[in-house]
Amino acid sequence: MVAGATLALALPATAVAQASAPAASEAEQSLAEAQAALDPGLPVAESEDASAALNTLATTLPALEGEARTRAKALLARPTDGSADRYGHGFPRGAPVSSAASEHFCVLFVSSPEFVDAPDLTDSDGDKTPDYVEAVLSMAERSRAVEVAPGPLGWAPPKPDRDGCGPDPSARADIYLKQLGNAGLFGYESPDPGQGETRSKYGYLVIDDDYAPAEFGFADPLDAARATVAHEFNHLLQQNYDSFQDVWLFEATAVWAEEHVYPEVNDYLNYVEVFAERPGVPITDRSGAKGLKIYGTGVWNHWLTGPGGGFGLDVVRRSWEVSAAVDPADFAIAAYQQAIRDLGGRGFSREFAEFAAATAEWRAAPGVFPDAALYPDVRRKQELHPGRGLEFTLDHTAFRMLDVRAGGGEPIVLRGAAEQGVRASFALVARDGSPVDGEVVVKRRYLEHGGKARLTLDAPARFERISAVAINADGRTAGFSARDWAYRKDHQRFAVAVGRPG
Repeated sequence: MVAGATLALALPATAVAQASAPAASEAEQSLAEAQAALDPGLPVAESEDASAALNTLATTLPALEGEARTRAKALLARPTDGSADRYGHGFPRGAPVSSAASEHFCVLFVSSPEFVDAPDLTDSDGDKTPDYVEAVLSMAERSRAVEVAPGPLGWAPPKPDRDGCGPDPSARADIYLKQLGNAGLFGYESPDPGQGETRSKYGYLVIDDDYAPAEFGFADPLDAARATVAHEFNHLLQQNYDSFQDVWLFEATAVWAEEHVYPEVNDYLNYVEVFAERPGVPITDRSGAKGLKIYGTGVWNHWLTGPGGGFGLDVVRRSWEVSAAVDPADFAIAAYQQAIRDLGGRGFSREFAEFAAATAEWRAAPGVFPDAALYPDVRRKQELHPGRGLEFTLDHTAFRMLDVRAGGGEPIVLRGAAEQGVRASFALVARDGSPVDGEVVVKRRYLEHGGKARLTLDAPARFERISAVAINADGRTAGFSARDWAYRKDHQRFAVAVGRPG
């Protein structure tokens, strides 16, 4: 393909057949996934997300019968429930359990050092509450102060828990301390068993009893605890809004919330690296990059709430508030679409297109992305040379970043084509100066129905780097298929070429 050539885009539209597996089959799969998520021995970086798995199990519980239902209820049971012991997720039989409460939380823990689940029981101030337990209560209260109204994130409080401790149990959320590092888990949030197909649920948190550096790799174990408590508490808030929501929205939101509660910890940067390495994986793909891509998608929320999108902190919460009312219900992209429009925006696809283009030089955008100078470069898939074009396919909410090799004093032109009917975008992004504070010039064209784009960049020789970005910004669905949405605009053909005007 030569400069100026475009795709012959005449493919027929393909209808995606909707298929729904029997409820019992889905429930059995949910049970298997929850069991795997809590399975001891998996490395922390490779373990499945326990919170998501347990949430799905709770929603499918009514379809299980007999031994399978018993096993599911045991997996969902609190550590203080003896029925969990047979699967290794409860407190050891015979272990003494103590509790300590703050205004909004209750921490339950094993209070004898002879049991593996016991935290460090050092009590420096002699108030009969171990220092680590006091630290966890403080982390939880800080998380609530930031995430729940009147705090800056403004969420509704957790749904009242009918279990708990203290003089007013319904006002407190329960946190259990347990040895989790050997199970490959930082922590998890779980609905109580028996709530079944109720959209709004209450639940509880389980976090590690010490976050030992040998198991988790944090120089300061309390930093691991801080990030985990902020993250899992946000899951507890999400349960109140819509427990049927998409897994990727659960995780992208909770990772985003971590940064607002503990901006100094920066655990989320580990996932930004995964996101940057795989721009061609849809942001909705719960299995992408071994399940880690959806955590990195927290940067999408930072874009929306920061100067990039400009919608403020309310837009993320708003996506949860409208989740059950959008069409189709519980569909994350529809929820974002409504939230963005409610706050004066143009909708999901246009904002995603701008976000994807911005990632080309996000390190040079202080304030747009938090900790931007620490971000890795988004992976450039290929080089784009004058006179040589490229063709490729992109799935929904995926994009391809290309290095443009064209200097000189004359302008350059990027010509792009996207399959008819797909919501697409093309961008030329050029940086003059340092990667972290250089001047960035962006030329961008959004195509509501696919087709052709032409972008011109003057004086290319003055730039240190020029990137071309092709974006499939389409998030429309053809319905639910098995255990995930069927997206209408996957495997869409794109073409790009760079040359001189004329």
